[in-house]
Amino acid sequence: MQADDLPAAVRSGDTIAVALRKMRLIINHGLAARAVDQDGGLDARLLLLHGMKLSHADLIATPSHAVSGLEAETLTGMARLRGAGTPLARLTGEAEFWSLPFYVTDDTLVPRPDSELVVEAALSRIGRGMTRVLDVGTGTGCLPLAILSERPQARALGVDISHGALAVADRNARRHGLADRFATCLSDVYGAVQDGDLFDVIVSNPPYIETKVIEGLDSEVRDHDPRLALDGGRDGLEVYRPLIANAAQFLHPAGNLIVEIGYDQASSVGALMAEAGLGTTLLHDLAGHPRVLIGHKSDPI
Repeated sequence: MQADDLPAAVRSGDTIAVALRKMRLIINHGLAARAVDQDGGLDARLLLLHGMKLSHADLIATPSHAVSGLEAETLTGMARLRGAGTPLARLTGEAEFWSLPFYVTDDTLVPRPDSELVVEAALSRIGRGMTRVLDVGTGTGCLPLAILSERPQARALGVDISHGALAVADRNARRHGLADRFATCLSDVYGAVQDGDLFDVIVSNPPYIETKVIEGLDSEVRDHDPRLALDGGRDGLEVYRPLIANAAQFLHPAGNLIVEIGYDQASSVGALMAEAGLGTTLLHDLAGHPRVLIGHKSDPI
């Protein structure tokens, strides 16, 4: 491809309106080259707001504001990366989940809307009084922090095997004013959770992709999400086994284990819950795919 075929870069002195138009062209050019049928208009807008530290109101009020040389370089670089497949959240450093903004880094997955079903399930099974939540593989902390945002008297512990992820979760807790009710701990599943420590609900979005499948994933996932948070081992169940087998000893008698699953894992994860003596309830996402499996020590609420 000739350089002349590439969309024009954002230049110093371009107005915001011109910069936005160029960014959209750059992103769309990259998407088309990857055969992605998508318009980059919204991404261009969000990247411009992030790169220039503007609000939506600023964008509307100052379309003729001139872009500086450093801003032009930043905006062009972000647009090219987005067109090449870098996820938007990896460029802005944050993503929305449960209508809350969460910091993300290379140490964490980007929170996804499907995981909100875990939060919905947890909220439907805990009261508004003193409640304890454990999140295994907390990542950004989006699951427990979303729950705490809805339950002012609840407290949560987030565990992860990644120091970097725990730092992000702590930062997100401070961002949302929840640090006094949220703690983190470096732990491989329940390894560092104290014996006799009981929770009303355990939530988890564990790595559940089979190792052999990862290379065939969409590049935005394969090349940018941490492998540690994706790779579920040979059969995708490596983390589910200890997570489920040992859940009962950390749950109150009426407690629930709520896990996100892959679209084809309802039977296999359900079998692990049955082996552990847990009853199950299966929830489907908006697309009709199995998405969340709930294990309960007693009859479901």
